[in-house]
Amino acid sequence: MEWDVKRYRLDAEAEEVADRVVIELPLEINVNGMPLVALMRLPGMDKELAVGFCLSEKVIDDVSQIRLLKHCGSFEKAAGRGEDVESDGLDAGNVVDLEIEGPWERERFSATYVVRTGCGGADISAIEDYQEDAVTSELRVAEGVIYAIGGELTRRQEIFRGTGGTHGAGVFTAGGEAVTVAEDVGRHNALDKVVGWCALRGVSLEDKILVLSGRISYEMALKTVRAGIPVLVSMAAPTSLGLRVAAATGLTVIGFSDGKRFNAYTHPRRITT
Repeated sequence: MEWDVKRYRLDAEAEEVADRVVIELPLEINVNGMPLVALMRLPGMDKELAVGFCLSEKVIDDVSQIRLLKHCGSFEKAAGRGEDVESDGLDAGNVVDLEIEGPWERERFSATYVVRTGCGGADISAIEDYQEDAVTSELRVAEGVIYAIGGELTRRQEIFRGTGGTHGAGVFTAGGEAVTVAEDVGRHNALDKVVGWCALRGVSLEDKILVLSGRISYEMALKTVRAGIPVLVSMAAPTSLGLRVAAATGLTVIGFSDGKRFNAYTHPRRITT
């Protein structure tokens, strides 16, 4: 959307201009009639976001557990038309409802909680909530693919080019071909969107690469492991806890991939020259 700003420059007069800013709005996810979470996100791919969140936060183990998936997005449609979308709270028309079968950890979500733009859904107890050597894929990725793949993600981030306000996540084949790319104000949401997109379409992730524009923190590594993706590439840095999760689970983590260099932090056996 457009926003009027006063732009200042060195050695030039300040001027009034219209700038473009990325839209951030709340999305409520309900599971079996219970409010689960409120995500602050960029509207779009909301069903995929809800499914990806439920998978990466272990609300469900498999997409086959979903009996019903329904999205009511009047708030999003209004934003897309350029109408006033300001709200003091969660909009009743901006909800994804899921009905799922099988047991789920209801006590983890005893009340709706808000995941703000910069925070993931995982809590501190999740640091040890993984299975060692969980990632067993023998995928091999050529060094040249890793050099090129960050640029491929950036080229598909149309909203970022217009606003500078989004993170990107993409699922790619071992040959560097894009399967799906998503943008969001939150890097966790962008990841969940592409995971949900693949889950809803039956796309296996065991032979894919996940590429991120943002840093690899422990919850991003956890989400990747839970999705079953063997190689995680970022144009930014990893954190120590993210690497701890990756090292223990068998996840290959590559950071600072800028087209000219990259660092392989864990399990470099999957990289071929």
